[in-house]
Amino acid sequence: MRVRIFHGFFLLLPLMLSCTGEQPTGGGVTRTSASSFEQNSPCFNNACGALEELLIVPDAENMIFSASGRLFVSGGQAVVEVVKNGNNFEAITISDAACNFTGLTIARNTLYANCGDGTLWAGGLDIVPMSISAIFSYDSTAFANGLTSSADGKTLYAIDGPVSSTALPSPKIVKLTLSGENPLQVQNQTTWLDLAGRFPNGIQRRGRSLFFTDSEVPNLGRLNAVTIQNDGSAGMPAVLATLQGVPDDFSFLADGFAVSLFFTGQVVKLDLLGNLVDGFDPFTFSTGTSQVMQGRPPLFSSTDLLVTEKGILGEQNTPVGNKLTVVRRLPEN
Repeated sequence: MRVRIFHGFFLLLPLMLSCTGEQPTGGGVTRTSASSFEQNSPCFNNACGALEELLIVPDAENMIFSASGRLFVSGGQAVVEVVKNGNNFEAITISDAACNFTGLTIARNTLYANCGDGTLWAGGLDIVPMSISAIFSYDSTAFANGLTSSADGKTLYAIDGPVSSTALPSPKIVKLTLSGENPLQVQNQTTWLDLAGRFPNGIQRRGRSLFFTDSEVPNLGRLNAVTIQNDGSAGMPAVLATLQGVPDDFSFLADGFAVSLFFTGQVVKLDLLGNLVDGFDPFTFSTGTSQVMQGRPPLFSSTDLLVTEKGILGEQNTPVGNKLTVVRRLPEN
């Protein structure tokens, strides 16, 4: 598929993002003294942030906050909920079996988790104790990865990619239609967007736009956007940012995007038009930097930055990755 860039799309993008509410290396970015807004936002460079290992999470992969601020993290062995007892954080396993968990999303008070073996897991947020289990097996999907949902929570969009150790790549965005009455029932699966020749990874939704990361020779990586059209089909994808590294997943910020660069152990910040604003030095984090997200109360401050560090693919025991890290903003001098 040939990707075309529509200039009108980019002119409207900042307005779209602000109304709907919800790479590069660090070099070459000119930094001045932080504004008041920046002082109340996460740090995105080595000069203003201090790293703290929060929890061991083998093959740490993805994370998501619920509307009330609960934090869930996926990894190679389990999906965990991060809880705080006093000043200490703990990881409580909520998956009823081990699986190579990847993308996470929340819709209709239900947590969904993809697994690399081609299964979709889910469970209600209000169940005590909470637990997720397999509810669906994907068809003709090499590696179920990034995951997001529609505004009404009745549709899931899943990334098939970037690669699988057990099957040939079949890069695409998969659409799952859920039952309107039962959020744990998948009614059907279709291919929403064919991405042949590309290596997609993370996906998030804002309003009627899906954003996803991918790589395609000769480009190292990109952040893309595609509109969900009125009939539910995919519009023409457009490249928002070309990155000087291979991206994994990303998250939205009030003024842009936070993107993880997998192999170089970096996290970078892009503005709403995809321009590089700031970034950590190479290998600030472990290789296998997989997801990055701004902290939320009550567990974290909005000035905290959370980073999952996967480490070496398939290796779950060494200090190289396998953890959830928090970056605390340092006080201004």
